[in-house]
Amino acid sequence: MTDYVFYRKQQVIATLERSDVERARLLMADGYSKMDEEINAASAQAALRRLADMRHEEHMTEHAFATGSVFSAVVSALFRH
Repeated sequence: MTDYVFYRKQQVIATLERSDVERARLLMADGYSKMDEEINAASAQAALRRLADMRHEEHMTEHAFATGSVFSAVVSALFRH
């Protein structure tokens, strides 16, 4: 398995092996910014799928918090006199 890193430019995400510093330098020169995530996977495609899964999980967690009972309890506690 290989460690992969991600670079983003607007809506485009490039996946590179962490050891590929030359391509990383070229992407940065082309306006891409390095994302924080690093994923160990069998292929670049598998790493990108895992990144998408992680992003989806984060979104679902945020949504569950914002619509769930925890959020309601916090808001109620804030507005009590």
